[in-house]
Amino acid sequence: MLQAIVHNLTYYDAWLCSRVYQWNGRRIIDRFMYLVSRSGDGQLYALLGLLVCLTDFATACRLLPAAILAFALELPLYLLVKRKVKRRRPCERIPGLHYLIKPPDRFSFPSGHTAAACLTATLISAYYPEGALVSCLWAGSIGFSRVYNGVHYPTDVLAGAILGIACAQAGMRLVG
Repeated sequence: MLQAIVHNLTYYDAWLCSRVYQWNGRRIIDRFMYLVSRSGDGQLYALLGLLVCLTDFATACRLLPAAILAFALELPLYLLVKRKVKRRRPCERIPGLHYLIKPPDRFSFPSGHTAAACLTATLISAYYPEGALVSCLWAGSIGFSRVYNGVHYPTDVLAGAILGIACAQAGMRLVG
C-alpha cells in the first residue's frame, strides 16, 4: 500500500515537473526565472541582515539571533535529509528535461534554496508584517523557479518550504 502511494506520488511529481518545465523557452521568462533562482543563493540574506542592523537596530537584536539559530538548525537538517534520501534531480531522470541553471549538487530532495527563502520570509513576516506579502511571494517564486529551471521536483520544493518555516519558527521560539 505504502509503495503504491510513493509510486503514484513520484509519478505525479514528475508529471507536474515536466508540465512546468514545458513553459520555458521564452528568453525573457527564462532569464527572469534564472535571476529569481539566483537571488536565493545566499548573498541576499547577509545583505538583508546588514540592512536591518543599519536601519532598525532594536529589531535586529531580536531578529538576527533568531535567524542565526534558524539557519543553524536548517542547514544540518537539510544536509542530513539530502544525504539520506539521495533523490536524483529531474534533469537526470526525466527524458528531454535539461537544467537551465547549474545544480549546486547531485541530489534534489529537499530544495535548500526554497528552505532558506521560506525561513527568511517567515522571519521577515514575523518581525516586519508589512513585508509579509512581498517576502512570501519572493520565497514562493524561488521555489517555483527551481522547478521551472529543471533542478527540483515540486515535492522537493514543498519539503524545503516546510523545513524552512519550521526552522524559522524554532529559531524565534528559542530566542523568545
